[in-house]
Amino acid sequence: MAGRPRFLCGVVEGFYGRPWSMEQRKLLFRWLKRWGLNCYMYAPKDELKHRLLWREPYTQHEAAQMQSLIKAAQEHDVEFIFAISAGQDIVFSSAGDRLLLQQKLRQVAALGCGAFALLFDDIDPCMCRADRDVFPSLAQAQASVANEAYRELGLPPTFLFCPTEYCSSLCSPSPAKSRYLQTLGRELLPEIGVIWTGPKVVSQELSVALVEEVEHVLQHRLLIWDNLFANDYDCRRVFLGPYTGRAPGLVPRLCGLLLNPNCELQANFIPIHTLGSWFRSELCAHTNSTGTEASAEPGDGQGPQEGYSPQKALELALLDWVAEIKQQVLEAGGRTPLHPSPGCEEEAWLHPGTAGGQDTLLGPQPCDTAPSGADQHEPEPCAVTPANRKRKATSVPEEGNGSRASTGGPQSPAGDGDQLSSGSRASCEPLSAVPTTAGSDRSAGAPVADETLHSPGTPVCSSSGASTCQSTPLDSSDARERGSSPPGSPQSGASTADVLQIPSGSRADPSPGPISRLVDGASTSPVPTALLTNGTAVSPVSTVPLISEEAGSDSSAPLTVEEVRMLVELFYLPYHHGPQAQHLLEDLQWLRANIPSMGVPSRSPDSCVVAEWRSRARSFQQLCAQTCCLHSRFVCSAGQALLYDLHPYLWDIRNLLLAASAFVLWLDGRLLCDPDHKGTWGSCFGWCQSITAPLFPGEDAEPWVCRGGLFGELQLYLLRPLLPQDKGKLYQMCREALCAEPSTAEVLTAHPDLLGDRVLGSFLSLSPEYTFVLEDEGGPCGCAAGALCAERFLRERDSSWLPAMQRRYPRELGVLGQSALEEALLFFHTKPVAVPLPVLRRFPSLVQLDTAPRVQDVGASRSLAVSLLSALRANGSRGVFCQVNAADHQQLSFYNKLGFVALPLPWPSSPGTRLLGRLL
Repeated sequence: MAGRPRFLCGVVEGFYGRPWSMEQRKLLFRWLKRWGLNCYMYAPKDELKHRLLWREPYTQHEAAQMQSLIKAAQEHDVEFIFAISAGQDIVFSSAGDRLLLQQKLRQVAALGCGAFALLFDDIDPCMCRADRDVFPSLAQAQASVANEAYRELGLPPTFLFCPTEYCSSLCSPSPAKSRYLQTLGRELLPEIGVIWTGPKVVSQELSVALVEEVEHVLQHRLLIWDNLFANDYDCRRVFLGPYTGRAPGLVPRLCGLLLNPNCELQANFIPIHTLGSWFRSELCAHTNSTGTEASAEPGDGQGPQEGYSPQKALELALLDWVAEIKQQVLEAGGRTPLHPSPGCEEEAWLHPGTAGGQDTLLGPQPCDTAPSGADQHEPEPCAVTPANRKRKATSVPEEGNGSRASTGGPQSPAGDGDQLSSGSRASCEPLSAVPTTAGSDRSAGAPVADETLHSPGTPVCSSSGASTCQSTPLDSSDARERGSSPPGSPQSGASTADVLQIPSGSRADPSPGPISRLVDGASTSPVPTALLTNGTAVSPVSTVPLISEEAGSDSSAPLTVEEVRMLVELFYLPYHHGPQAQHLLEDLQWLRANIPSMGVPSRSPDSCVVAEWRSRARSFQQLCAQTCCLHSRFVCSAGQALLYDLHPYLWDIRNLLLAASAFVLWLDGRLLCDPDHKGTWGSCFGWCQSITAPLFPGEDAEPWVCRGGLFGELQLYLLRPLLPQDKGKLYQMCREALCAEPSTAEVLTAHPDLLGDRVLGSFLSLSPEYTFVLEDEGGPCGCAAGALCAERFLRERDSSWLPAMQRRYPRELGVLGQSALEEALLFFHTKPVAVPLPVLRRFPSLVQLDTAPRVQDVGASRSLAVSLLSALRANGSRGVFCQVNAADHQQLSFYNKLGFVALPLPWPSSPGTRLLGRLL
């Protein structure tokens, strides 16, 4: 790579999800130039003609828009790299496929592009029969195609190759011993750069030693595809923290580093800003060590800085982001963020397989409006797969300000000769893990959720959008003894929009006074001024200003640095929480672990313990209150694009903190006089279980193992992999789901594992590593099980596991007339129905989801299912299928919302069962 004019550092649009619009990409180019970055790679996974329909050439209209995009990058001194991902279905030995690939690349080269990348990531490593007859290995097949394309393009100075084993964790058995990498290093032309993500798909750290190890094997210079801020694997997470974890001295060992950022462009201001700081620091250090002149030109007057510090870079980025947010609001002409301007252009949808002769967009059409209806509060499904949304099929967009569209339907898996269609909608929308009711009417287009919490209270919102952050205190035992006068009202002239009613005191205040209820100013329901318990009114607690003085008089005043810092700390990094989030978690964990005995009198020997607990509880309530007021300020003060991108995440955290705050009140034992601590509130928050589990179960785990980030850790269900001791409880869950008649109970007493073996036994015996468990305070209450290779799993089940079950449960068991037990017995003694081969080829993995009747939270079930899909996709699966009873409409609906579609394939041997599938 000696001929490369400069080190490539910038952004790759390489995530699963809705591609950015033309206007968003132009904004990105301005950011890149401003911060001294010089490269952009076009690789949106869900742009049809980049991946799924890669053989299709761009139409004249699409080509014109692509040319406009390339020109816009060049005008900002940004090198435009066009990437194409043909690995899913290319036949390496096919002269036709090779020609189509080269024609596609030549078409883009004619538009002014001089840099290219071939991506073979996230594909099935198995070659078809035709390729196996020609190539000894996958590496040789891929290298042959890449070398030929490189020569056909005239040996461009920038030509990159992404291998199938693109990180250390995917190498078998290790990078140094991987035959795939060794072969690739020998076969690939030396001028071609190789893309690498580091030790893992999402690497917490990158070291010079690791880069040197991989470079020694490949004998090629590496370009790092950095997934540190990628959030397409978890639609509940977004990362706003600083670029960190990359060792000094990487630049001399690499040919480039590209950041694969959040799906939401506005969320990437600080990540890209701090990447620019890191790059300048690295250039400065490299210049000082070699005496050569740095090739990048830092923008905005910020010269190279020695000794990159993530915290210092964050402070600089915060100042710039506050100014950027203010500027966006001013440029919008003072338009209220919750009322977008009219004129949203309609977007054309195109299902895969119907693109012939029609335009397929490289990005979405401009749309200034937020999603409506139930999708208002939910982020675009940045899920582990591209299949959970309807594919957008339009051309490179006109200029617009759209950020995310309302969630669409599932992708229809398409292929030559086996196209599958669907008309259903699906998304990976996050649902708040708290009881909700339908909200009141709102202005159309407002990105505020249609739901309000059943929290202990609700706030008053003024017509201008300012929040009246009142709270109602708890009914303390002292108040009941003395009797309280009716609650007072705020003093005249005081702006209730500027303060949040929270308890007085802090960590340093040990006073065992009552804890107040937490409310937020984002809801629309009126709040009572007092809580009446047994006819006794409770006095309000003291008020503490939580909004800065400059913002206090105007709820729509620009966001301050401290408010933006709080926002960043709530959504920090995949492996680290920010200080605000960490304090929330530590406080809630401590409060759960140190709850004092219920009803301790104020003068008892344990009163000091109670005082300490309540002081810590007040501290937690204050943190919750600050976060809720941040939500109100954000809604009133952020620009439309920023609000559209980040509001769904802040809304989820706000809702969950309201629930957690109410849960702390329940722990205090003072909200109700019920002597049974599992009374009404115990039932309401009975699903509150574990937030004490570590964010990641092991050092080597990827960040999608425990989903949701701060949201996931605050969630009041525990979601984890299978443990050996879970089998008995899961089998008990299966039995409890059956309304047992006396005769049924007799059979289950004699054979307690019958139903469990029928439902889960084969997965727990043959594929336990792909089993996830949902747990609440009553124990395991849900299970998602899967098999990575369904064909092998079904073969082993039929040849070894079923015969064992037949011996354990003979035909003469005597369960006739008892539908569930009879069905289980027939399953063991009936020849299994063969799954059609096209299904196994297109959807190689099998999944199954079961939950207890007590699990009413659909969001918890969805998180359980998505965790399994994430694990399967991370290990190479490109599609999953499941078998569902055709009469089970609830299950059919749930899978449909996860993006599964009915497979229109004949299965006459099993008329009562429906096959559902989705691509990963």
